[in-house]
Amino acid sequence: MRIFYLIIILSISIVTNATPFFGTPYTLVATTLLLKCGITPINLAEAIILTGIGAAVAKSFMYFIGLGARKGLKRNKNVIFFSRFTGKKSFYIILFLTSIFPFLPLDDLVYLIGGTTKTSLISMLKISLLAKIIKSSIEIPIEAFGILQISEAIGISPFETGVISTVVMTILAIILFKIDWESIYRKIEKYLANNKYFRLP
Repeated sequence: MRIFYLIIILSISIVTNATPFFGTPYTLVATTLLLKCGITPINLAEAIILTGIGAAVAKSFMYFIGLGARKGLKRNKNVIFFSRFTGKKSFYIILFLTSIFPFLPLDDLVYLIGGTTKTSLISMLKISLLAKIIKSSIEIPIEAFGILQISEAIGISPFETGVISTVVMTILAIILFKIDWESIYRKIEKYLANNKYFRLP
């Protein structure tokens, strides 16, 4: 791919993943540009590697937030609980799984805790880099196939379909981010508590 597109892919991967608990679907942006440039083994590899590097490096931002807020967070119950695992094999397994998990940026929380407990950032980034590259290698081909199928069905170019998909997914992400999930949880909890069919005997 042209250097201009590679810079865009890397930049968006970093910026969107550096946004705490929220971000544009960066692999979809990379897939859209990949379709514009043409899907070749080299172009695909470049998109996968750059999105993986960008997404992994960006998580350092959450780490430093945790490091900066260490004094205020060190008494947090969740931080105290997870600090038992930091630096251990189980912690890095959790980091790998949350880094590869789609849709929800759960690894943000892991990096926040890692910064609070001063876990080795280099060790965490190594795990995240592997996980993000694997994640991109799964998501980008699937997204490319989906966009090609949709564009053929609706009769517009794959690039235009990719742009529309990116906009739609970004709007959806904003809506999900704005929803008061705690309020919804409380309502569901109250409903279940008042419904005799859900009460424990």
